[in-house]
Amino acid sequence: MLHLIKAWWNRRYPDWVPEIALRYLPVVEAIRAQPARGAILEVGVNRSGLTTYLPVPVIGVDCVIGTVRSPLVTPVVARGQALPFQTMAFDCTVCMDTLEHIEAFDRNQFLAELMRVTRRRVYVGCPMGREAEDTDRQLQHEYRVHKGESFPFLDEHLANGLPRLEGVLAVMQAIAQHSGRRARLHAQPNVNVRVHRLLLRLWMRTDLVSYVFHRAAILLVHVRQWLNVGSCYRQIVVVEFES
Repeated sequence: MLHLIKAWWNRRYPDWVPEIALRYLPVVEAIRAQPARGAILEVGVNRSGLTTYLPVPVIGVDCVIGTVRSPLVTPVVARGQALPFQTMAFDCTVCMDTLEHIEAFDRNQFLAELMRVTRRRVYVGCPMGREAEDTDRQLQHEYRVHKGESFPFLDEHLANGLPRLEGVLAVMQAIAQHSGRRARLHAQPNVNVRVHRLLLRLWMRTDLVSYVFHRAAILLVHVRQWLNVGSCYRQIVVVEFES
């Protein structure tokens, strides 16, 4: 009986990680509601990116791409600040939890490139704001306690500083205006900071109970709309270009 449950679980949630699923599923829902009319680009692709939750072909860009990746991803090694594509080459561009890894002085160019290569919709999600920074600092300390070393991703968060929502919106609006394109922008809060801290703490611990609870936490995806309240760790900025 147990092996049947495990087999069903793995079919229902193949390679799903709770904190990553909660990050991507709002974008997946938006794309399904307005299906892409052309190619999809993901900048900052990884082995658990968009295609894990939306099984469609994408062009995946990163400065380093490992050998373990989804067969749905066509890999392109490049920097987001200089994308090797023509203007408006993609109907939809997705970039999740990557902007915070870009040095602050380069972020405007990075955002400009995402918008340049996109014809219809851009989704940019990442941790933003002081409370998210405080959370990263706290989690980094706990990671060192459990692992005896720092977590490189959080090192970059803290070294670069997290973006501020107001600044990102202002920059993207200015980029659209400068290019002569009309665009609507809005932001969606994503995952309450307390929920994010809980998931990361379960992930970094090595005991069996934490492992089981972390695996079971994937069920939170079914109540995810209730997790996007209060102070949220991440914001997802959506740019919709007008035809």
